Amino acid sequence: MELITIVHSRKTAYIPMIYHFFTQTTQHYLVYDQADRNYAIELQSAIEQLNKHKNYNSKILLIEVDEDCKSDMQRITQRFTKICDEVYLNGGCGDLAIVIVLSNTILTHHGHVIAYDIEDNSYNLISQKGFTHIKTENTMSIYEFLLLMGDTIVEERSKIDIESNEEALNIVFDDMKMMFKVRNLLRNSEYKNLSKSYPKQIKALQKLGVVDENFFLKGQEGFSSFGYLFEQFVYLRLKCFDFDDIKVGVKIRFDQKQAEREKIEVINEFDILVIKNNKIGFIECKIGDPSDPLNTVYKSDSVMEYFGDTARSLILNIEKDKTPQEKESKKNFSDPLVYRAETKNVTIHNAFDLGKHIFHQKIEETFGVKCHEADQKEQQQ
Repeated sequence: MELITIVHSRKTAYIPMIYHFFTQTTQHYLVYDQADRNYAIELQSAIEQLNKHKNYNSKILLIEVDEDCKSDMQRITQRFTKICDEVYLNGGCGDLAIVIVLSNTILTHHGHVIAYDIEDNSYNLISQKGFTHIKTENTMSIYEFLLLMGDTIVEERSKIDIESNEEALNIVFDDMKMMFKVRNLLRNSEYKNLSKSYPKQIKALQKLGVVDENFFLKGQEGFSSFGYLFEQFVYLRLKCFDFDDIKVGVKIRFDQKQAEREKIEVINEFDILVIKNNKIGFIECKIGDPSDPLNTVYKSDSVMEYFGDTARSLILNIEKDKTPQEKESKKNFSDPLVYRAETKNVTIHNAFDLGKHIFHQKIEETFGVKCHEADQKEQQQ
């Protein structure tokens, strides 16, 4: 088949269909307005990289048009008049004039127009005979999603290593109140009290590289590693959900030009990245006091804008209860800030412990996933 994609700045509107039809596409036309030339060049490079990844070889042709020029519009109309019924148009929220002109031409000559529903991850395939509603089955991994966005994974944590430490991570973080006590004893170098009162925890921390063979904290680096270990613990709690892919401790290099356009950093770090039905999401894991909760929310929002309208973010902040004597202890993220975050599709779980039921509910609501059937049964028992 031949695929025509109308290129523009909202990449997430058309890359799912590029991926869905990828191994069926022999020739791929990238049609773009002059103002979107850089996006087309970036997409061409991304598809070439996907070709290598998939061991495939589709031909890519760039076609530039001026949407305000009548002769240009006539030229692309003539370009696609001799097409067969194996041509598909991937409009994906593209420039309206180009979409209308090409849709008319392609339908007239027995081709197909794809109307993708980004929320439902499905599409209507429209032809002269009518249309067929189809659920998208070919979903992207995080690597493939980022590749088509023009981004590169620079670094990530090994999930095999994390899973090998599952028992130790559970010992340290299953009881968050105890974790904060142990962390405080380490901070104050109270090693005798620590080894006497929390022998299982100190041995687990030794396995995790936080303390040495004498159970002494490995400097500030050992103390700060609690944050990284908490990310890994959260990943283990995510395994029961039907995400298409999960990555931990991910460092991404965004395309330089895209980063400049979106006014975000070129190198960005994510505690946890998830994807479900071609919708990207990320989780920021914190223990203790974030220095600037408001900035944390706006940082999440700015990166989400880059990933498109369906991107979702969860800020997971577990903190020590500093005023347990009060009926309602003050938390880092105030109610007005939580409300402001929700208006930007940023969910906040700000609590003194993880709370398995509440945590599961937050994950399901934020990312549109469900627990695996076996895990659901276990929860109901």
